[in-house]
Amino acid sequence: MSRFKKFIEVDVLTESRKRMSHLYGVFDTVVVCFSGGKDSLVCLHLAWEEAQRRGQTEVNVIFRDEELIPNSVIDFVDGYRRRPWINLKWYCVPLQSEKFILGKRISYVQWDRDRQWVREKPAWGIEQPADQYRVMNQYNCDEYMTRDYKGSVALITGIRAAESLVRYRSVVNKLNENYICKAEGGLSRSRLCKPIFDWSEGDIFKYLGESGIAWCNLYDAQHITGNNLRVSTPLHAESAKRFSQWRKQDPDFYQRVIDVFPEMLVQDRYWGDYDASAIRLEYETDDLSGCRRYINEQIEDPKQKQAALKRLREFKMLRLRDTEAYPSELLLRALVRGSIKRKIIPLNKDQQKARHAKAKAKAGTSAGA
Repeated sequence: MSRFKKFIEVDVLTESRKRMSHLYGVFDTVVVCFSGGKDSLVCLHLAWEEAQRRGQTEVNVIFRDEELIPNSVIDFVDGYRRRPWINLKWYCVPLQSEKFILGKRISYVQWDRDRQWVREKPAWGIEQPADQYRVMNQYNCDEYMTRDYKGSVALITGIRAAESLVRYRSVVNKLNENYICKAEGGLSRSRLCKPIFDWSEGDIFKYLGESGIAWCNLYDAQHITGNNLRVSTPLHAESAKRFSQWRKQDPDFYQRVIDVFPEMLVQDRYWGDYDASAIRLEYETDDLSGCRRYINEQIEDPKQKQAALKRLREFKMLRLRDTEAYPSELLLRALVRGSIKRKIIPLNKDQQKARHAKAKAKAGTSAGA
């Protein structure tokens, strides 16, 4: 049976409160993953509403300190850490990450002990014991941070479907409890829970405004500079494309990042001249040979090359099922954008027709010439 999206006669706040109540009812422990951003802030206050309704006096919270975070966000999170109803664990652990420079993803480690840090760890930060140092990834880090909680764990996140098609797809794969998902990396006792997945950005600010909840002042600076309203580290692909905005938004933070990662000056100065279309044209083929050649010639970082080759193998299997939905240019675009970690969304029927019409028109133009 086909599924389709439709509106129901209930507002998103009411539905989210129902979801939060359900999560408190079926999981042994509820933990809010707080980033200091507006979406997780809403989740934090919705969890506090439900906790009070159940006679509880605090909310469990995790903050994963990713090092490259401006002081405005750190101060905001610390303000919540000090509130009497917040039981917050602040983790500062070495974590695999990526920096994006002119179409290329290069691996680096947050809180790497072998380099200078963008800022010092806070005194209350939870670190690995010196003799147990290991670099974590996103998935085993979540497992590490939830190791002390009892029973089944609901990890509350502020993920919203409206932010990307990938996030939308993540909450339409299940008919029941579609906002409760198993993490890609396993997390045997834990589930990722998205109680506000159907909220818009307007819903977020409406709830915060009507509830008298102040958001991080970083959003005000982003609004003034015309940047996206989002809390994230400045080196990953989407943020790095707007890296130059930090010079106006927070000059001190910008300089501290440059001091540690001077190569980001290249991204700042030349991203405006970067011609992704010309690069794609150089490697465009009807099969996947162009994608493989791009990986071999353009991706130098060993970890990134390994990840790209894995994505190539996965994409090859998808093409065997439906070549029209997975044209080679779809993968090539992801490679050039540096978006190989994200799940690649196939072309729908309308997009396939539009692609064929464009190719036909292009062929006609070439014949006429």
